Amino acid sequence: MAATEAPSNEQVYKVPLKVFVDRNENKVLFAEARKDFVDVLLSFLALPLGTIARLVAKESNIPPVKVGSLSSLYESVSHIEEEHLWTKTCKEMLLHPRTSMESYCQLLKLNIDDTHPTKYFLCEDLGCSRKTNGSLLSIFNNQRCSCGKLMNRIVYPEVITLQKGFVKETATFIICDDLSVLPNVLVTIVNLLQNLGVKDMGAIEEQTVDISKREVVDLLKLSLISKNPLTDFVFEKKPRVDDFNPINQSWFERGDESPDEGRKIVVRVLVRKSNEKIVFADAEEDFADLVLSFLTLPLGGVLHMLEGNSCLSCIDKLYKSISELSPDRYLRSQIIKEELANPKCAPLFSISDQILPIGEVSLPVYYCNTFIHGKERHVICSTSPRPRIYGYDMSSRLEIFDPKSCIGDSRSGKGFAKGPSTFVVTDDLAVTPMSSISAVSFLNRSQVPLYDLEERVISIGVKEGLGILKASLTSTSALTEGLKHLIRPLNRRTVHSLAI
Repeated sequence: MAATEAPSNEQVYKVPLKVFVDRNENKVLFAEARKDFVDVLLSFLALPLGTIARLVAKESNIPPVKVGSLSSLYESVSHIEEEHLWTKTCKEMLLHPRTSMESYCQLLKLNIDDTHPTKYFLCEDLGCSRKTNGSLLSIFNNQRCSCGKLMNRIVYPEVITLQKGFVKETATFIICDDLSVLPNVLVTIVNLLQNLGVKDMGAIEEQTVDISKREVVDLLKLSLISKNPLTDFVFEKKPRVDDFNPINQSWFERGDESPDEGRKIVVRVLVRKSNEKIVFADAEEDFADLVLSFLTLPLGGVLHMLEGNSCLSCIDKLYKSISELSPDRYLRSQIIKEELANPKCAPLFSISDQILPIGEVSLPVYYCNTFIHGKERHVICSTSPRPRIYGYDMSSRLEIFDPKSCIGDSRSGKGFAKGPSTFVVTDDLAVTPMSSISAVSFLNRSQVPLYDLEERVISIGVKEGLGILKASLTSTSALTEGLKHLIRPLNRRTVHSLAI
C-alpha cells in the first residue's frame, strides 16, 4: 500500500463559504462571506498582472487559462536571455513581480501570491561604508555592492508592520455571482433577489462550500473568463467562453478629445493591408520597456487608470465595490480604501519615464546602525540614526540599490530592456530581441504574403499606452486593438510601402 502523502499547506486551511442557489436554475444567487474570504477576493486587485498570468497558467481544479495577450507576454519574458536585460535580476522582477500591498496580503489565511516576500540585504562587509561613499541597501539577495562584494547580509527593518487584511474582523458581506461585494443587510438581499427575478423562494437552497487556496485560484481564473464565476465554480460548469466574449471598447471610443500631452515613443509597425491588423512592431528598448512593465502593474492600479472599465466584467464589478464600502463599518481604514482603489507599483519595480499614469511606492530612508555585543557585530536597520551614547559604534544612511542597474552604470533611464537595441513585439505582445532570422521565421509561420505588408511609423503616448494595456487584458491582438485608431485607412499618419 502506497504511503499517504502529507497534505500541503494550501490544503490544510479551508474557509467555509455559505452560498444560496436556485435549484430550478442551477444558479448561485449570492454568497454570504466573512473576512477571510472577502480579504482574498479584494487581494486580487493588489496582484501584479505578471503574478496573475503566472497563477492562472497553473493547474488547479480547473485547467490553466490564458489572459488576453498577457500570457504570451509573460511566456516570452521567460525565454528572453538575460543578456538582453540590464541585469539578471530584471528577469526575476518581471516573472515574479511584488505587490506594493504586501504588508496587507502576507497574513491572509488564503493568500495565493507565491512571490517571495521582500527581504533586505546589506554588503557582507559591514565596514565598506568607511571605504566608499556610504552603504547600500538591496531588496534582492546577492547584488554586487559598490565595494565589489556581494550584498547577502540579511537585515530586518524595524518599521515593517504586517496588517490583518482589508476588512474589519466582524463585518459580513454579500458576494454576487459577478463578484460584486455588498454589505450584508436585509435590504441588500431583498433588492438583489428582486433584481434577479426570483419568484419561487422555496427553490432557494443553502449550501456550504469549503474554500482553500486551490479554490481561490479557480475563482481567480473564472473571474477573468466568466460572467458568472460563482455559478461556474459551485456547479463545476465549464465557462462558456463564447458567451463571455468581452467587447474590447477602445480607449479612444470614450468621446474624450483632451490633448495627449507628454513623452511619445516612436515605433515602426508592420501591417497587413488586407485587414489592417498589426503583424508586429519593430521598436527600440523604450517601447519594449513599456510593454514589459505591464507585468509589474497591480490589477487595481490598471483599473484606476482605465477608470474602472477593463472589459473584464467581474473584475470591474469587484473594483467598483471598493468605492461603495464604508471604511467606518466595513474596511479597516480610509487609507486601505484609497490604496485598494489605486495600488501603486512595488518599490523599484516601475520604470523611469513611464508614460502610463501610475506611481511607485517609495521605501523609507533607512540607517544602518551597528553595535558590538561580545565578540560579534550586530546590525539594526531603522528609520533614524542611533547615537553612540546608546552603545552604537557606527551609524550610516543607506542608499537604496536599484536592482535594474549595474554598479557604475550612469544611465539616467532605469528600465528592464537593455539598450541601445531593437526588439520585436508581436500583436499578442510577445517580446523578443530583433533578429533577421527570427523575423523571417515569424513571417513564414504567419503565412502572410509579402505583397500584403506595409510599414507605418506611429507615435505612442499615454492614450495609446492605455489602449494597448486595456486590450492586453482581453485580446490576443493587443497592438491592433490598442492602436487601431492609428492604422485605419482614413487615419494613416506616415505610411511607407514596404519594398519587396
